[in-house]
Amino acid sequence: MRINKASPPTVAQYVLETVRADILNGRYPMNSRLDQQAIAAELGVSIIPVRECLRQLEAEGLVQISPRRGVFVVELSVDEFREIYSIREVLEELAIHKALPHFTPAHLDYVRQINARFVQSIHDRAYSTALEINQEFHLALYEPAQQPLLLDLISSLSTRSMRYRQIYVNLPNRAQQAIIDHETILAACRAGDIVAAGEAVRGHLRRTLEGVLATLKVPHETKS
Repeated sequence: MRINKASPPTVAQYVLETVRADILNGRYPMNSRLDQQAIAAELGVSIIPVRECLRQLEAEGLVQISPRRGVFVVELSVDEFREIYSIREVLEELAIHKALPHFTPAHLDYVRQINARFVQSIHDRAYSTALEINQEFHLALYEPAQQPLLLDLISSLSTRSMRYRQIYVNLPNRAQQAIIDHETILAACRAGDIVAAGEAVRGHLRRTLEGVLATLKVPHETKS
């Protein structure tokens, strides 16, 4: 199964992807209130798909719906960001372990092409695009595992933390490190080395976490 990057097939999906993107790119800042009528008018749709969209975004952890106060963009705490990445390390190592035995040369080339687009977007300084392609790259790596629930969990956690990762990828030196990390992951996949691939994925996620925390000047937790 390949991730379909075509235009959204329904009005509901169009609204969901548009509002989600506006939150992730900062158009709707953290703690800002979302006006459902204004969104519907801007997108040229009825209020119903907007409400459906906001319920889905609440499930993803991007907004909070309060019956009396309205809908607000959630502020992701640093502690939650740390927790997300500790979970992602475990889930994504598991995903690559399950996926790699089912890799074919064609799938490896498919993932390599996605990464080439990621690298080009970094070179073009199209950092928002790079962030989207980065998520596409990770999910494509794990597709052969044929574990849809696992991939849904990974995708949800990745989306939930994307606003913080924008800080990371917008810094040229951090972006270059991401390119190196992706190449390390791909090299392990080409070699069919499950252990090395898992370690490469874990290292990549850990460096992303540490890079964001360093940018925010948040002290690292020491391990006992």
